[in-house]
Amino acid sequence: MNFILRLFLTLSSISFFLIVFLVQNEINPFKTQLGNYAWVTYVVYVTVPFIFTFISLGICKLLTKSRINKVISIETSSNDFLANYLAFFFVALSVQGVITFWVVFGMTVLFTFVSRVSYFNPIFLVFGYNFYYIHTGEHVKVMLISRKN
Repeated sequence: MNFILRLFLTLSSISFFLIVFLVQNEINPFKTQLGNYAWVTYVVYVTVPFIFTFISLGICKLLTKSRINKVISIETSSNDFLANYLAFFFVALSVQGVITFWVVFGMTVLFTFVSRVSYFNPIFLVFGYNFYYIHTGEHVKVMLISRKN
């Protein structure tokens, strides 16, 4: 279950990378002989990351509960990963060519999946979640994603 959760978290956090590339290159699968419905394309593009995020939140409810016995300190980390996340947009804007994009996108998905960066998703901020670092009595630093302050 953890593998599936990390996969959906990765896809939801990286999907804006794909959206920027598709919009920049004017890739519009809804272009028909009846007209150019670019707005439909953009609505679909922006909806996909939210769907992946909803699925991720649903999977989280299926995970086993953890308990932290002793908290030493709590610090907010909601903005710590934002610079890393914005780098996806700059990379997507600078990639030239479809083959190059898919190679870079694949490497980004791989590296995001194996790192813990996939847990940061700005859509969580839109939904009212906050990111915290919890330092435990066992000297472990845990990232907590919660709606509580």
